[in-house]
Amino acid sequence: MATYNISLADLRQDIAGIIPADLVLNWNGKDKTAARHDQLLAPFRARGTIVSTDSAGLSRLTQRYTLAQVMKLVSEPKEVIHSYGTAIGGEAVGIWAADNSQMFFDEKIAPSQVLAQMLGVQRKVKDLQVQIGIGIHSGECYKVGGGLFGEDADFIEGIAEDATSAGEIVFSQPIFELLAGSVRQAARLREDLQKAGALWALSHFSGTVEAVEGNPDYPTPFDAAFFRRLRSASLAELAQEEFPEYRKTQTVAFVKVTHSPHKFLLDSFTDMSLINVAVRRIAASHGADVVKSNGTLAIVLFPEGRQAVAFARDIIEENRALGFNAHVGLTHGEVYLFPLASGEREIAGNPVNIASKLAEDSGLEGVLVEDSVTLGELAQKGEPFRLTLSKVELTGRRFPVPPT
Repeated sequence: MATYNISLADLRQDIAGIIPADLVLNWNGKDKTAARHDQLLAPFRARGTIVSTDSAGLSRLTQRYTLAQVMKLVSEPKEVIHSYGTAIGGEAVGIWAADNSQMFFDEKIAPSQVLAQMLGVQRKVKDLQVQIGIGIHSGECYKVGGGLFGEDADFIEGIAEDATSAGEIVFSQPIFELLAGSVRQAARLREDLQKAGALWALSHFSGTVEAVEGNPDYPTPFDAAFFRRLRSASLAELAQEEFPEYRKTQTVAFVKVTHSPHKFLLDSFTDMSLINVAVRRIAASHGADVVKSNGTLAIVLFPEGRQAVAFARDIIEENRALGFNAHVGLTHGEVYLFPLASGEREIAGNPVNIASKLAEDSGLEGVLVEDSVTLGELAQKGEPFRLTLSKVELTGRRFPVPPT
């Protein structure tokens, strides 16, 4: 493989990610003490209530509907979440590009009021085709680069993604202690989650819900014109829409990189910055198109499969040299690319969903190439695989990347 010599010095260039380069460089430029860490992060610290959501059953929908139809179905609950959250002063976190969402409510907003609004969401979303699970927790976090970071933010995001079922609200002890009346009586302790702490759940709450609605226009991963069409058109109408101005056929590389937990958050930010530099530099050497790279995941596009496999091998080897573990899934097919007002882009499509499943959920090492990708004679060097992920069967070739 090529030698890339990734270092923190590269953060001075224009390829730094969502983490401010000066923050990372200042932290690594002097002694790393707890007092100095707190001082550097003080401007970003916030206390309040964090709400994270995750959709259920999305993978099966992609097998039944067109991309535009799926995007409408996934958008509908996000519109409800944003409407009820912003109605009491909640702040949407980041761009809601996937099937999940996150909101932050300042500590001046009572957590019990936040829960009441989410009960309103629960009641309204139950009639939609895409269902969601909701996690709620109060604590401290850091608002950096449009995202929430810190143990409390990571905790409830993980609960929403891994421990909620469709139509369920799971919340932590600090929320439960502030509840009263029928809501408190209806909450049940999630004994199966005791290792994570005291967590309570509400499903199909039948009591009185006092909630108000606001603005449904969440921070979309597509432009305003597409959003208007998505909201106004029926599913049947969207089945006939092709949106040629957004559609491209590409080989998609989904990169997921993990690194060891650190005592200090700024050390994690350092890892994320190095990972982002590596992704962008290696992609440039392969002539690839980086749609997204945030230091934990990346989505990179290629015109053909062999070039994507070479990139994936380099990504795995370079991250291994940096002390990180990278997984890459490759698929091929039609995607939508959306230009954003910020000058960045977002991407949607079943190839992205499948590639992410291969990279994040397969449990296999190496480069995983789904059968949609044309490899030519290179395919003979791969090991066949057959997986069932989220009730979807996937087949393809695995290319091991042994340590050098």
